[in-house]
Amino acid sequence: MPNFLLMVFLFSGITGKIQGVVRDEDTREPIPLADVIILNTEMGSATDDNGNFYILNVPSGRYTIEVSCLGYQTKRIENVVVEVDQTTRLNITLKRTAIEIAPVTVYGETPAIKKDYVATTQIVRKAEIAALPVDYTPTIITFQAAVAHTDTALHVRGGRATEVQYMIDDVPIIDPQTGDLAINISKGIIDEVLFLPGGFDVEYGRAMSGVVNMIAERPQKKFQGRVYAKTEKIMPFYYDFGYENYQSTVHLPATNNLQGLLSMDIMQTNDWDPRLYILPHKQRDDYAFYTKWLFAPAGKIKCSFSGAKSRSQFDRYSGPDPFFKFHLDHYRSDMRKGDLGALNINYLPDERKLLNLTISRLYTVRTYGVREKGDYGIFDDFVFRDYRTLKWPYASHRNPFGVTYHKVISEGDYPQYQEKSSEVYNLSLKTNLQIHQYHELRIGTEYIYQTLGNFTYFVCGDTLNPITDDYQHQPKEYSVYVQDNIDYKGFYAKLGARYDYWAVDVEGVKPKKNISPRIGCSFLVTEKFLFRANIGRYIQPPLYDYVYSYYGILPLAPQYYNYISLVGNPELTPEKTMSYEIGFQGLVKENFTGTMNLFYKDVSDLTGTRYVVALPLGYFQYYNMEYANIKGIETIWEYNNKFFSGKISYTLSWARGTSSYAGEYADTSITKPAQDYYLNFDQRHRLFIQGALKGPLKTTIYLLLYFGNGFPYTPPGYLGKYEERNIFHLPFQRQIDCVIAKQFNIGRTSFNIQMEVINLLDQRYEVAPHYPLMKVENINAEDFNDYIPITNPYYSPAADFNHDGIITPYETFHSFRNLIIATDDWIAAYTAPRRARIGITINL
Repeated sequence: MPNFLLMVFLFSGITGKIQGVVRDEDTREPIPLADVIILNTEMGSATDDNGNFYILNVPSGRYTIEVSCLGYQTKRIENVVVEVDQTTRLNITLKRTAIEIAPVTVYGETPAIKKDYVATTQIVRKAEIAALPVDYTPTIITFQAAVAHTDTALHVRGGRATEVQYMIDDVPIIDPQTGDLAINISKGIIDEVLFLPGGFDVEYGRAMSGVVNMIAERPQKKFQGRVYAKTEKIMPFYYDFGYENYQSTVHLPATNNLQGLLSMDIMQTNDWDPRLYILPHKQRDDYAFYTKWLFAPAGKIKCSFSGAKSRSQFDRYSGPDPFFKFHLDHYRSDMRKGDLGALNINYLPDERKLLNLTISRLYTVRTYGVREKGDYGIFDDFVFRDYRTLKWPYASHRNPFGVTYHKVISEGDYPQYQEKSSEVYNLSLKTNLQIHQYHELRIGTEYIYQTLGNFTYFVCGDTLNPITDDYQHQPKEYSVYVQDNIDYKGFYAKLGARYDYWAVDVEGVKPKKNISPRIGCSFLVTEKFLFRANIGRYIQPPLYDYVYSYYGILPLAPQYYNYISLVGNPELTPEKTMSYEIGFQGLVKENFTGTMNLFYKDVSDLTGTRYVVALPLGYFQYYNMEYANIKGIETIWEYNNKFFSGKISYTLSWARGTSSYAGEYADTSITKPAQDYYLNFDQRHRLFIQGALKGPLKTTIYLLLYFGNGFPYTPPGYLGKYEERNIFHLPFQRQIDCVIAKQFNIGRTSFNIQMEVINLLDQRYEVAPHYPLMKVENINAEDFNDYIPITNPYYSPAADFNHDGIITPYETFHSFRNLIIATDDWIAAYTAPRRARIGITINL
C-alpha cells in the first residue's frame, strides 16, 4: 500500500501579484527607489525609475502595505486583498515632509471591476463556503450560474461531467481512468474556491468545460484550533437520515520559520442520496486527513509540505432500475481510497522573476463488488466477497410477492468485481517573468507519468467461463505552454498557446499531438464598465477506461455473447472544444454590480460507441464519433453592504449534441445514425438567488433559492427501443434552503451555532423518469391458469393469500400484478423532503 504522505516537489501557483505605481502627491511625478513592504511578511519591492513596483508570489489574503521613501511621509494601506492568479493594482501617493512624522494610514478598497478578468471567474470565499448546506467539497460550485445539477452529476456550461478539472492547491485530483475524484477533503479547510467556467489559461490541461481549484488554508504563525460538529440525528424521524459530520483543525507554529496545520474530517450517513425516507443499502462512511507545513529557510526560498488521505465507502441502492430492489444484500458496494502528497519550493530571484518546480504524486484505488455482511466502524474498510464465489443473478419466486418475473433479481449476486488503481506522477516547471512594464511572460512545461492497473472479474451466465480483464499500462503525457499577459493602462490581454503530447503505451498506436491557442482580452470602457472577450481551443484526452477496458481480450470468445458491455479503443484521440465568450461587467451604483456573459462552444471528437462487426463475436467499442453545440447567456447581479449581501444568477442556455455520455448507444439494441438532440443535461432556464442578512447579536440568516426547468428524457418506445431521444421534460425544479447562524464569544473562544434547513418548503420534484417494468394494464387474469400446491418447488407463502397450501390463478395474477407495480420505484425518482441539521463551530 502506498505511503500516506509521500514527499514530492511542487512549486505552488496558488498566489497572486501586487503591482502599482508610487507618485508625489503634489507634482504627480513618479518616485523612484521607494520601499514597498507587506507588513508581517518578508515580501516587498522597490520602485523603479518610473515609480513602478511588482511583488510576485503573494498568497491570497488580506494585507497591510507600507510605502516609505526618504523625504516623504510613510503611508500604510490596510485591507489590500490578493486573490489567486489575479493582480492587485495600487496607485499610491506620498506627501513630501522635511521632518519625520507618524505614518498615515488609509483603507484600501477592493475594486468592483477588475480588468484582468478576461474570462468568467467566480471566487467562492470562506464565509460563503461555511454557509452553504453542502456535504462534499466538489459541490461547493453548485450555486454558480454556469452549473447545471442533474440527479447524478454537475455539468458546466452544457458539457459532460467528465470535462471539468478538479484541483487542490493547483494539484489535479481526478482519477485519469474513471474521471472520479481521487481525494475528498473537508470543506472546513478550504479558504476559497476558484471556479473558471469559461476561458482559462494555457497552464490548465485536461479540461474543456471548467476548472475548479480549491485553495486550502495556510498554516498560521499563532496557535489556533477549530472543532466542528453537525448532525441531523437529534431531529425527529422525518428529518433524520442519520447524517453526522465532525471536523477538527489545528495550527501549529513550531518556529518563526516553520508553521503547520493538521485537519481531520469524519462523515457518516444512513442514506447518502436521500429520497422520501431512508432506503436500504445506502449507508456511507467517509474520512479525510490533511496536513500542510510551511518552511522559509531564506528570504528568496519558501517551502511547504502538504499531504492528504481520504477514504469513501458506500452501498448502492438499485433504483431507479429495480432489478436488484428485492435482493440488495447481494448488490454492489464501492470503496475508494486516495493519497496525495506535495512539497512546495518557491524561488524568487528578484521582484520580477518567479521560478516554479512541481513534482506531485497522486495514488487512488477503487474497489467494488459484493461486500461481506456485518457492521463496519467509521475506520473499518469494507471486506469484499471472494470474486470466485460470485454467482450469476437470476429471477425466482423468492421475493416479497412469491412470483417470478425475469427482470426482477431474487437470487445470485451482482456479477462483477473490480479493483482499479492509478498512480500519477506530475513534474512541472514554470516561470513568471515581468519582462517589461506592460508584459508578464509565463512559460512552463509539464510531464505526467502514470501507472494504471485494473482487475475486472465478470460472472457469465453459466459461471463456468468468467470474463477476466487484467492489465497494467504506463501512459505518458507532456505539454509545453507560453503565455504573454499584456497590462497596458485600461487594456489587458492574455495571448498563449499550449502543446500536448499523449502516448497510451499500446504497441502499434502512435502518440497524439495537439496545439491549443488561447486568446483573451479586456478593457475598461469607463472606470465603471468593463468589456472582455476570449476565444480558445481546449483538448482533453479520453478517460483511460475508454482506452483499455477489455481491449486486451480481443477477439472475443463466442461464450461472451451479451456479457461484454464496452471495449476500449487505444486509437481514441483527445476530445476538442472551441470556446467563444463575450462578457460585460459594470458598476451600476455603489455596492451593486452587474455581469453578462455570452458563450458559444463547438465540441468535436467526443467519445461515443459504435457496434463493430467481428468474428467470432461482434462488440460495442468506443470511438470519437460524437459532437455537441452549446450556447447561452448568463447574467449575475450582486449587491453588498455591511448589513446585507445578495446575488441573483440567471442562465439561458441550449445544449445539443449526438450523445450525452460515452456509453449511451450501447444501452440500446440499435445504433441510430448520428442525429443531434437536446442533451440529458440541457436546462433551458436556471435561476439562483442567494442572500445573507446580518441581524442583531451577531446573528446571520442565509437563504438559497433555486428554480430551473426539468431535464429532458427519453420515454421507452415499443419493446424498449428508443424511437426519439429526449422529447419529454421532467417537471419544473425548485428548492429553498435556509441557514441561521449565531456567533458569540466566551473569553478568547468563539462559538458559531448553525441551523440548516434543506428544502425549507418541503417541495419535492421528479429528477428521473420512472415506470414499472411492464404496463400494468397489459396484465390479464386469463393469462394465469396454473394451480401451485405447497409441494411444488415454485410455491411461496407470499403468494398464497389465504394460506390454504395452494396458489390459485387468481392469487398468482394479483401477486404478479403487485410485483410489477412495485417495480415502479417512484420513491427513488424524487428529491428528498425537508431536512434539518444543527451544527456548532468552536474556534480556540
